[in-house]
Amino acid sequence: MRLKPRRGTRRTVRSAALACLLALLLPGCHEEATSPSPTLTLSRSPDGLAVAGVTAVVLTADASLAGGDALAVSWDFGDGQTGSGASVTHVYAREGVYAVSVTASGSRGGVTTTGAAVTVGGLGGRWLLSGGGERFYETGFDITQAGPTLGGRPYSVPDKGCLGEIHGVATTPRAVRFVFRSCDGDDVIIEGTASGDLRSIAGTFTHPEVGTAPIVLSRQ
Repeated sequence: MRLKPRRGTRRTVRSAALACLLALLLPGCHEEATSPSPTLTLSRSPDGLAVAGVTAVVLTADASLAGGDALAVSWDFGDGQTGSGASVTHVYAREGVYAVSVTASGSRGGVTTTGAAVTVGGLGGRWLLSGGGERFYETGFDITQAGPTLGGRPYSVPDKGCLGEIHGVATTPRAVRFVFRSCDGDDVIIEGTASGDLRSIAGTFTHPEVGTAPIVLSRQ
């Protein structure tokens, strides 16, 4: 003998099936799929050490997300300053090693963060005239730096006390130019570019009577 299902049971089964169908078809009736995390890489220029108060460090984020969703890119430069955008420029005011981080955020919640270290040095100190200086009285230069401004004075052995003070400027990324008064009363111009490790400056020495000659300054 076959038993007939009760009417109430049949209605319950049909209601449950209808609820499941609606959950699949109607937006908001089921949990939204989690957004994938963006892919993100960081690059910087120039290579080598930055000069405090001088070098404009360019930081670039290459970020993408499957499906082409919109991305927001934010930066933490590690010195208390922040920025936004795929490419940013930052000048560090002081020497040190800074942890830079960049975050790419998708419009549906996916987030990726990566980072790098930026090392910042200075130009202050004693620089020896180690190459091309045989024709000149100066032995080297005691350079001071305050942001892009260069000061100090040349020195020689023995020092006759007749050399004038240095007046100059450093420009991004690591260019150097300064002038001083020589013992014969002429203005001498030193121009050059510091190496990526800030250990040497290759450039020229220009004297109004002697002309221009290549030189190398090496940090003592």
